[in-house]
Amino acid sequence: MIGNFLYNYDMLDFLGKRLQKSMAKVKSKRVLSEEDILRVTREIKMALLEADVNLIVVKQFIKSVKEKVIGSEIIGKLNPSQQMIKIVKDELVDVLGGKTKEVKISGNPSIIMMTGLQGSGKTTTSAKIVKYLTKKEGKTKPLLVAADVYRPAAIDQLIVLGKQLKIDVFSKGNNADPRDIVKEALKKAKTENYDLVIIDTAGRLSINEELMKELVDIKKIAKPHEILFVADALSGQDVINVASTFNERLSITGTVITKMDSDARGGAALSIRKLLNIPIKFIGTGEKISALDLFHPERMADRILGMGDVLSLIEKAEEVIDEKKSKKIMNRMMSGNFNLDDLMDQLTQMKKMGKMSKIIKLIPGMNGKISEDKLKSSESKLILYEILISSMTQEERRNPRLLKSASRKVRIIKGSGRSAQEYNALINEFERMSKQMKQMAKSMKEGSFNPSMLGGIK
Repeated sequence: MIGNFLYNYDMLDFLGKRLQKSMAKVKSKRVLSEEDILRVTREIKMALLEADVNLIVVKQFIKSVKEKVIGSEIIGKLNPSQQMIKIVKDELVDVLGGKTKEVKISGNPSIIMMTGLQGSGKTTTSAKIVKYLTKKEGKTKPLLVAADVYRPAAIDQLIVLGKQLKIDVFSKGNNADPRDIVKEALKKAKTENYDLVIIDTAGRLSINEELMKELVDIKKIAKPHEILFVADALSGQDVINVASTFNERLSITGTVITKMDSDARGGAALSIRKLLNIPIKFIGTGEKISALDLFHPERMADRILGMGDVLSLIEKAEEVIDEKKSKKIMNRMMSGNFNLDDLMDQLTQMKKMGKMSKIIKLIPGMNGKISEDKLKSSESKLILYEILISSMTQEERRNPRLLKSASRKVRIIKGSGRSAQEYNALINEFERMSKQMKQMAKSMKEGSFNPSMLGGIK
């Protein structure tokens, strides 16, 4: 079983649903006419505009799709849908950046400068990137630099995040000059062998010359290997002008789009990549420090078009699932010794993976196949089972036969606050599953295993 991660890209679901609806009309056609192409591209154009993608980007996208569709001579041919979908996907990948662009980790220490307007999520993102790089790139001694002396509580916020991550934060309080803070921080980093420095610079509610001069000075002092612009997915089209100004003065090397789990349409933030040719390097997918993902344009295009994202699913499963524990449980399943303690472990691991509705979207061919109501019902059942099992003793979990006792049943129902009907449903489901596992294990030993047996194990 696989079971808080996943791409919580609610803002891209908005675009995805509309594009998938348009592409479904192509899939249903055995032969495409020029009229069909014009109608579908018109619908795609509206979907992109509704998602707040910049008009220039939309026009370029539609023009390129039309040219390639007509140039590929699929009009009038049988079963042209796959080629049309591939063209749309390729153009979408291009808009999103083509290949994955990772942050440059070089120098000793590696230096990253964080920029953006106030409220974009710079400070939290600084901490998220530290966590990501210590885990993925093996950085062992990072230093966060509190160079935002203007926003109330910015320094305190970074210190709290540093304590949470158990890493050092360099600060000199709200009265110090940010340039002096950066100078002293870098001196400390070199003297004390820090291998990563992330500078959290100040933002403003809007751009002004004083802010830009300060950032230019910090860039000259720090000579960062990366200058990242943090863009809020909730921002409107003005974020493109803001990013353009930052880029002109600082030569931005990448963007981080935050609040991707919000209800924002997010097209404006995504448009920065195409208009300014600045790669998207990370995406913030939630409030937790771990909720930061490397941005993969092709995987994102697959997701938007409802094609799934198996690689991200596997990568996250490897991150959150305890392999040793999973193997142990699998062995117990095959030996017919699976118990409620094992089931509880499985439920816990599934919980780490995130909502079923998010998991399903990453599995090719599954998106839209299971109704939201069924998914919600299944998730509610898992929560219910967890509550009931939590009300059992360790002995009862490991030896489910004890649960035949009426007094134990009454105690568990009372302790969990659930009904007798819900309790019976859990026990019946567990017994059915255990029986199927024993049959499957027996057939494997006898060499008569039939894959259809897996269909009954939920």
